[in-house]
Amino acid sequence: MSAVPSAPTDPARYRFWVAEEVRFADLDVQGHVNNNAFGVFFEHGRVEFLRHLDGFGPDKPWLIALARSVIDYRAELHYPASIRIGMGVLRLGNTSLTLGGAVFKGDACISTQEAVCVLLDAGTRRPTPVPDSLRAALSSHSLV
Repeated sequence: MSAVPSAPTDPARYRFWVAEEVRFADLDVQGHVNNNAFGVFFEHGRVEFLRHLDGFGPDKPWLIALARSVIDYRAELHYPASIRIGMGVLRLGNTSLTLGGAVFKGDACISTQEAVCVLLDAGTRRPTPVPDSLRAALSSHSLV
């Protein structure tokens, strides 16, 4: 089994970006952004990325389900802060895709994520192949 390369930490590798603001509610008792907030940041990045590629929405005959998420925390983040989430593709399978994402404050990489997503037929809720149109769009955002 081949290993998926880790998400790039260089902002120049990403072609898709979404902006986010750290909220006071994202903090923990230690005064830094809690690890759970990063899951929300990455979810925002994934959803907007897939919407941008016309791969996500109520009009699609498929659903995209998160099957696995691995987040690495590389630096502390504090309130207030403006951040950017870069998203791209690490791997495309038959019915799945692995997205790579990173949270940046300026050019500093704060956190990275590898997210394995599975396409499901909206009617049967069973895995379904990635459509050619979505595959082409995803391929144009390869991080490897």
